[in-house]
Parts: sequence; C-alpha cells; structure tokens
Amino acid sequence: MRLMLAALALSSLVGCASNQLSQTGEAVYYALQTDTSLRSWVDACKTVSTTSKQQALMTQKNWWKRNGAFVESADYGLTHDIITVTDDRAETGARMAMAITWQVVETAEQEVDELMQSTSNKESLCDRILSQYNDGERDLRGNESLYNSLVGLQRRAQSGGEDLKMKQASVQARTGKVYGRSFYVVEKMTKREGCPGAKVQLLKNDWPHEVYDARCPDGSYLLARCEWGNCLIAD
Repeated sequence: MRLMLAALALSSLVGCASNQLSQTGEAVYYALQTDTSLRSWVDACKTVSTTSKQQALMTQKNWWKRNGAFVESADYGLTHDIITVTDDRAETGARMAMAITWQVVETAEQEVDELMQSTSNKESLCDRILSQYNDGERDLRGNESLYNSLVGLQRRAQSGGEDLKMKQASVQARTGKVYGRSFYVVEKMTKREGCPGAKVQLLKNDWPHEVYDARCPDGSYLLARCEWGNCLIAD
C-alpha cells in the first residue's frame, strides 16, 4: 500500500514521457535521493572510526553548502504538487508524502548497507564515497539533464514558499489533523529496536525536523528525532 501511494505521488510529479512536468518530477526525486544517500553514508561512516567520523561531518557540511538550496527547492516541489493533487484531502496527501519519504530513505539505507557488508575495509570505502561527495562529483548541478529543472524548482520555491505554508496551515486548521512525513520511517525503526506494533505519535512537526514518541506493547517507549526523513532513536 505504501509503495502504491509513493508510485501514485511520483506519477503525479513525473507524468508521462511527453509531459512537461516529467523532468521536474525526476529532478525532485533525484535531489531528495542524493541528499538522503549522503546522510545515510554519514550515519554509517561515523561509527567506523574517528577519521571517518570527522570526514563524514565535514563532507556533509561542505556538500550542503553547495547543494542545500536545491534540496530545499525539491522538497518544496514535492509538497506543493502533493497538495495540488490531493486538494483538501489532507490524509491522502500526507500519506503520499510519508510513502515517498519512506521509499527514499529505504532505498538509500539499502544501498549503504549492501556496500558496507560487502567490503572488508569499511574505512577505505567511506573515504572513497565521502570524497566523491566532498569533491563535487555528486553535486546536483552535475546532472546536466536535470539542472534546468532544479533551477526552476528553486525559483518556484522562492516565489511561492509563503503561499504553500499558508495553504498547509489552512488545510490543517480545517481538518484538525497534523501529519508527520517520517511516520513510516519511525515505524520501521521501532521494529528494528524490538518494539513491533508500537503506537507512533508525532510530538513535533517542523519539517524537516520531527520528533516522534513510540509506545511499545510492553509499556516502554522510544523517542525518535528526524531530520529530512533520516531518524535516530534518542538515548
């Protein structure tokens, strides 16, 4: 069901091959996926060694400085088009956003896990991948076929960002419901932490920052903090 929702939402962005929005949809997914992949590499490499941790944090800072505006614009494009497609059906739009966020994170984590498990030298692998990000090889502007779409998204975000916030606030006020995009991500994490069937509740919704409380069947609870769909269980 979640992947079906993700596919539906992406199809609304990508459209058919002849649709002028197809490049925009591809640019949105490309930017969000590239950013999430880097965050997954940073999380994985921070635990390898002190050297890898320092390199990971420096790489993330440098890459975001060059590409952050494009990522924020892509996120705007996703949110705007989901709201447009679903109109005031807040729950449908929210579940589409959840499904896409879940799919992006799932794909990135799977790629990182497979490569880390297949190598005998994790520090060397981290150095190679992180260097590609730090040196600009994986900068978003490097994709010539999508660059113009990324620039277009940036202009849309600059001109329509405040209108989108008002639209979101209006929908939430009418429905009385607030949804978190990282819900499915947190749900998956609670299962990995030995808490299947947890009741997940959104405590703070200030995208890209979210905080969730997960109540486990045994009466214990977990607190998850998320940034751009990348979540960690708080100690």
